[in-house]
Amino acid sequence: MEALYMVITTFSQLLSQYIKEKSLSPASIKTYSEVLKKFQNDTKISRLDEVTFELLLDWRLDVIERSSDITWNNYLRHMRAFWNFAISKQYVGSHNPFADLNWGKHRISKKKTIAQGQLLEITKYLSSDDCVFEPPWFWITLIRFMYYTGLRRRQVISLQWGDIDLDHGCIKISENNEKTGVARDLPIQFRLIHALTEYRAALYARNPRFIHDQSQLFNITRLNTKYHCDTMSVNQLSGFFRRLGKKVGFPVSPHMLRHTMATEIAKAGQIRQLQEILGHQDVRTTLEFYVHPSLEEMNSLMNELSDI
Repeated sequence: MEALYMVITTFSQLLSQYIKEKSLSPASIKTYSEVLKKFQNDTKISRLDEVTFELLLDWRLDVIERSSDITWNNYLRHMRAFWNFAISKQYVGSHNPFADLNWGKHRISKKKTIAQGQLLEITKYLSSDDCVFEPPWFWITLIRFMYYTGLRRRQVISLQWGDIDLDHGCIKISENNEKTGVARDLPIQFRLIHALTEYRAALYARNPRFIHDQSQLFNITRLNTKYHCDTMSVNQLSGFFRRLGKKVGFPVSPHMLRHTMATEIAKAGQIRQLQEILGHQDVRTTLEFYVHPSLEEMNSLMNELSDI
């Protein structure tokens, strides 16, 4: 009987096939390539059949010794997905040895969410006479957009007006703009529809040519002369958030807005829907990395226990 899939025996071959079939974004391709390179450099193996559980245990110890648990968890997450793909294609047996490895222990890390009061402080500052960011209405809309959609920096920067359907309240995210390589539609929250409608009107008043299907949804270079380029970049977006954090006195970043939105929605218990909103392929990613209950919330739940 003819084999259903081609024969893959090395990690290099597996990586090439994974990239080819998954239609990954450039950023994801870079990440998977770097993780695999680290794994091969550490273990000195190149073939799939050379992997043993003892070897993986030694690798884990090496990584933990020189890096943080966060780094180890990142390596493990990607290698588990990598090997699951090999299983699905029958390049290896049905067992995933990476699934037998433990995640790193919990350690206190940088805060990933922003308190609601801090979000209000941000919009209050941007609306004040002290604001140094011009024009403030652009930045307020951008922050609200990132909070209400939970989209990543590169996704926001890549969006064009043709991707936004305000009449039907929908954002069309192309496969090239998704880590999973799968196009999807994302609903627009009702407050955001109003904010985007006002934002579009403000842009149109500046110059009607700013609004067409192929123009960048958010492009500060057309509104502030200190930016000397034609399109807005991810670095410009990140730079704004760093400067904003210094002005308001606490850290703020695009990813913190994404985590905050996810944590707020998770309170309703609709994790499957949250997975779709965040664009995660695996619900475990949603649960393990994007849901951050507070001590007060955990205490409230524990207080619901019956007396014994």
